[in-house]
Amino acid sequence: MASVLFDASRIPVPEPEGPETVGLLTRRITAALEAEFPDVWVVGEISNFNRHTSGHVFFTLKDDQASIRCVLWKSAAGRLAPDIGDGVEVEVRGHVSVFEKQGNYQIYVSSVRPRGLGPLEVAFRKLKERLEKEGLFAAAHKRPLPRFPRRVGIVTSPTGAAIRDMIQVMTGRWPAAEIVIAPARVQGEGAAAEIVRGIRNLNRLGGIDVMIVGRGGGSIEDLWLFNEEPVARAIYASAVPVISAVGHETDFSISDFVADVRAPTPSAAAEIAVPDRQDLGASLAAIEARLGRSVRYQLGRLKDQLSLFEMNRYFRFPQEMVLARVEAIDDFAQRFLSAARDADARRRLALERLAARLAEHAPRAAHQAAVAAVRMVALRLRAAQVTLLKHRWAAGVDRLAGRLGDLNPDRVLARGYSRTMLARTGRTLTRAADAVPGDILRTHLAQGALDSRVTGAEAPGTAGGSEGHVHSLTQQARPPRRKARPTDKNQGNLFE
Repeated sequence: MASVLFDASRIPVPEPEGPETVGLLTRRITAALEAEFPDVWVVGEISNFNRHTSGHVFFTLKDDQASIRCVLWKSAAGRLAPDIGDGVEVEVRGHVSVFEKQGNYQIYVSSVRPRGLGPLEVAFRKLKERLEKEGLFAAAHKRPLPRFPRRVGIVTSPTGAAIRDMIQVMTGRWPAAEIVIAPARVQGEGAAAEIVRGIRNLNRLGGIDVMIVGRGGGSIEDLWLFNEEPVARAIYASAVPVISAVGHETDFSISDFVADVRAPTPSAAAEIAVPDRQDLGASLAAIEARLGRSVRYQLGRLKDQLSLFEMNRYFRFPQEMVLARVEAIDDFAQRFLSAARDADARRRLALERLAARLAEHAPRAAHQAAVAAVRMVALRLRAAQVTLLKHRWAAGVDRLAGRLGDLNPDRVLARGYSRTMLARTGRTLTRAADAVPGDILRTHLAQGALDSRVTGAEAPGTAGGSEGHVHSLTQQARPPRRKARPTDKNQGNLFE
């Protein structure tokens, strides 16, 4: 029975002596990528297709979310279809690594094929899509493999090269593991049923820690039984973790997606199933060395701390520490009392300020201030009313005086007009027909008046004749009865 003696993650590791170089870091990244992505199968559209003079092919594989650079070496570039180029959707297989000079990760492609769909490919995709919707490929169902398995079950042909390679790898890496083989045909009619029966028999046997299901390489027809639905469901229903090892690195099957772990080859599956005792021994030696360095490092730190403690004056004279604490307490008490007195003084001053502000806002003072303000507003309002009325009435009187001045007949007479009155009636004549020959007329001018006698009248529109003459009764104008007063600019004559 195996057990974990040390947990490397819990052992403190001292800091490295110095930084690592760019090349060393890049090589570590390269190793991590190649270990994590030893085989990839990617679909995308080709862009920036370039066939170099050396025979190598460089292009970018992209979709609507991302892009990645790809390299196809000359040895495999000769098998490219002639219609491969920019804008073609293809499937590529290869592994991910780093071009160290530029620090770019890229796919080193081993094969490229257009997205042509044959009958088997159509069936494969339909079954894959249906099982994926059912959740058979979900990561939540993937189980971790045991680190130190005691019994390893293998479902494959007992006569093939794959079983010999797996036994050789496992016995060389981990001889303590017991290998249990469930023989089954891996090609031909009825082979799928035997694979299913082998998986179920190993589950019934019990005590199996991990199981490998697979076979060596072949054509797509040879490997098709691992794309059968019964095989996929048997792997999914297995209580033992399953490693799928079908064909070569570039071959993918439904079993690979359902299994807990996919191995690119049967030999790789054997390496995944059991640990390497040499690597484990080296890891234990490295852990032991790290543990020793860590212990020595911690002991050195403790010794240094102890030396510092021994050299400390308080360690040699502990009474000084007590006296220092007493002095600190006394100082704190003094500062506390001073702070309390200052706080009390500040509170008293604040209360006095609040009392003064409260007195300013007392109801009686506020009432008196409001009454005074109302009285002042009333006086200002009365004065404003008087001023407004005076201005309004003065403006109205000025407008009326101006209008009356414009209607003053004296102003009309001053412009050369006259007013003629019939002496017998005293009415102003406006029509010639109102006067008869012999009537005495009085004509008022701007200065003085004239008296005349009517000798004839002329009807409106007549061109003029011998009649209609007016003879003056007096040759000198009569003096005006009253002297015209000059019109004041600000006060006009009131005339009725």
